[in-house]
Amino acid sequence: MTPAEFQILKIVFLTVVALFLLLALPGYAWLRKSAPEIDLIPGGRVSISAIKPLDLIVVGLYILIFAGFLKGTEFKMNHPEELEMSAGMVMASSITMLLIAAVVPAVLFWRVNLMEVFGLRWSDWKNILWIMPAFVFAMMVIGALMVASGWQSWVQDSLGSKPQEAVTLVRETSDMGLLVAMAVAAIVVAPIAEEVIFRGYLYPVLKRFTDRWFASVFTGVFFGVIHFNLMALPMLALMGVVLAVIYEKSGSLWVPVGCHAAFNATSVGVMLLSRMYELPRAR
Repeated sequence: MTPAEFQILKIVFLTVVALFLLLALPGYAWLRKSAPEIDLIPGGRVSISAIKPLDLIVVGLYILIFAGFLKGTEFKMNHPEELEMSAGMVMASSITMLLIAAVVPAVLFWRVNLMEVFGLRWSDWKNILWIMPAFVFAMMVIGALMVASGWQSWVQDSLGSKPQEAVTLVRETSDMGLLVAMAVAAIVVAPIAEEVIFRGYLYPVLKRFTDRWFASVFTGVFFGVIHFNLMALPMLALMGVVLAVIYEKSGSLWVPVGCHAAFNATSVGVMLLSRMYELPRAR
């Protein structure tokens, strides 16, 4: 990551957080108080009945954690020689993400039935068999349109940005242990941990204190920016918004987890194919 790219991502991160804390929270609170007849949470299947004001403190904790990740990215950018990627480091990072995600069930366990609130007994589970491929296809089309628009080339040419480090490693590493660890992290760990945090918790909390539209956009952009890659930011932010909509429409966390896992698995598969058969890559 270049210093210019990092500064842009830092500004986006701080702007999104400030919009939520300084504008959305007090703005929606004032609107509810001054115009209680306005229905700010129409429809949807994601329950917010168990969400309490205390959850805003937990959201603040997550913001601080991700700010710490941002600081760690800056350190790594300035000291690349001190943090060489290894299978052990990927495994440690995966365990850390699962522990961070475990805060969500720990917070909610005493209030609700987690199977019910996350929709884990989803009766329409067969629908996931067409939702997942449809989601992956849509995201791939959007990704192709972004490449065609020149966004990636512009970011590379203007800021010297590169693809995410994980993408480069999957394409180039000769360490099979590292490759397996990264594949497991991308296909299993990341979809579970990130969906529990972003869709399973942050989304309903924001929905409770703002509305579902702001919650979808905020969690989507926040999801995109915490991956700390400017080239991928628009794609990941849109993906986060779509996953929130899918969760709201289905009422089951299995659906965004499955879609997320399918997308990552497809991405890893394409990278491995390009590596094996030397397929042309986007700049």
